[in-house]
Amino acid sequence: MPTRNVYKRQDIPTPSLFSPNSSNLDVSSISIADESTLGNDIILSLQDGKDNSSDNGEIVEEEELPVTPKELKGWYIYNAATEVYSVVAISAFIPIILENRASEAGFQLDHVTPCNTSIKGYQCVTKYGAGFVDTASFSLYTISISVFIQCLVYIGLGSLADHGENRKKFLLFFSYLGAISTIAFLLVINPSLYWLAGLLTILSNVCFGAGYVFYLAYIPTFTRVHPLVIEAKESGKTVQEISKIEDTVSNKFSSHSIAIGYASGVVVLVIAAVISYFMKQSTYGLQVGTAIAGIWWLILLIFPTFWLQKRKNPPLPKGENFLFYSFKRVGKTLGSAKKLTQSFKFLISWFLLSDGFSTVVSVAIIFGKKNLEVDNTQLTIAAIIIPVCAFIGVYIFLFLQQKFGLSTKTMILITGGLHSLIPIYGLLGFVTPIGFKFTIEIYIFAVYFGFMLGAIQSYCRVLFGSMVPKGHENEFFGLYEITDKGSSWIGPLVTGLIGDLTHDLRYGFWFLLVMMIIPLIVIFTVNVEKGKEEAERFFEEEQLKKLKEKFQQ
Repeated sequence: MPTRNVYKRQDIPTPSLFSPNSSNLDVSSISIADESTLGNDIILSLQDGKDNSSDNGEIVEEEELPVTPKELKGWYIYNAATEVYSVVAISAFIPIILENRASEAGFQLDHVTPCNTSIKGYQCVTKYGAGFVDTASFSLYTISISVFIQCLVYIGLGSLADHGENRKKFLLFFSYLGAISTIAFLLVINPSLYWLAGLLTILSNVCFGAGYVFYLAYIPTFTRVHPLVIEAKESGKTVQEISKIEDTVSNKFSSHSIAIGYASGVVVLVIAAVISYFMKQSTYGLQVGTAIAGIWWLILLIFPTFWLQKRKNPPLPKGENFLFYSFKRVGKTLGSAKKLTQSFKFLISWFLLSDGFSTVVSVAIIFGKKNLEVDNTQLTIAAIIIPVCAFIGVYIFLFLQQKFGLSTKTMILITGGLHSLIPIYGLLGFVTPIGFKFTIEIYIFAVYFGFMLGAIQSYCRVLFGSMVPKGHENEFFGLYEITDKGSSWIGPLVTGLIGDLTHDLRYGFWFLLVMMIIPLIVIFTVNVEKGKEEAERFFEEEQLKKLKEKFQQ
């Protein structure tokens, strides 16, 4: 049964307010902070082009489908399908594939002598456009391009997904295309096709990121229509009590989805590791492992395809251009940043923090391969350790949060602060005998980094989702992904430049340290309760504005 917000006609203030002869809507008689959310329900009715009142004009109602266990399972399985790309492909195998293929087709620094990858700490370049780049930087630059394109896709489609049934359609379209392009890594059969590996990286990563936007946008929706939250609202609990229940619910299913995703990634990663071993750690063995991730992704998409409900949002406003609407709406939202100060403050901090701890993985992998002579099998083992520890860490941090009654914001500060110790450890290598100088340190890094990775991802998206205005979920999570995966072009680009200039990626840890410390300071200043109030006020003001425009027509 759908949930309903019901208002009797006599509860609506001043009948003259709605007089068809009135040319101006007297919005001053309606309080924005009014908990009746009058504008919300009336406007949603008007946007649908329907009169939801009864024949005698007594009832105005809004319907929203509660989330079902089956739909939640479909949502969980979606993450099990796509997370393998993150765990196996873009984080572990693809950077190595790109670097290997570029090196095999590359040259030494004289741009003439073929690259000799058997030398420890080899320094080689490869053709990139009209010039040459370091082979390690080729991987970083390619990923930078892919996430830059992601930014355009997020902005261009995010707001469109908030209308009609576009969210599920976009989710599935990009997911299927991403899975197919990941399988296509099998086509890179020789080093001279390193450019094809680059193109497939760009296409698959863009599709993965775009699908993830629409996946994350379900979090505030599912929280709002979760049975426990609906029951709390209907039982007349206070705003504070409801907020606490929403926080608990959203953290639980966000944590569960991440844990399921990492468990799925570990299974595929183990399969890929076995294949890599029997294929003698060859580059093509890694490509086969990447393709298996794509096949897994493709098969599991069957469940969200049929189990996610069709949640219809208001149609695209009349007269709006399908191609430019989303850009226009995002522009208006950014122009209203002063009304959503806490949400945008968090976005700015997340822009730096997420870029920092996502880039440190790529840097550590390439650093280990070139400087520590870590082979593909060892890197695969480290890549398996990360999601295993992430799975464990998600539930340990969730347990600690509930045991000590810590807020989501506090958990972000704790896990973020622990993350910042990684680049500090890397910098110790300049002055001490430790600091990523031995193979065993790669495994220690994998355990430590993985233990916090899932937890901080879960807490950050839950915190942000709680400060997103209703009806703007896809739009705001598009902005969130720009600051998450979309911002990660900065880290690879800067560390790639550092690698080009110094031919020593260790210097990149200075940059990564700054990228982690500064945002934690900003997050400390975020007022979450104020952010929730701003989001609610933003939604209600927007609905009342539409109501005024409707009655002026």
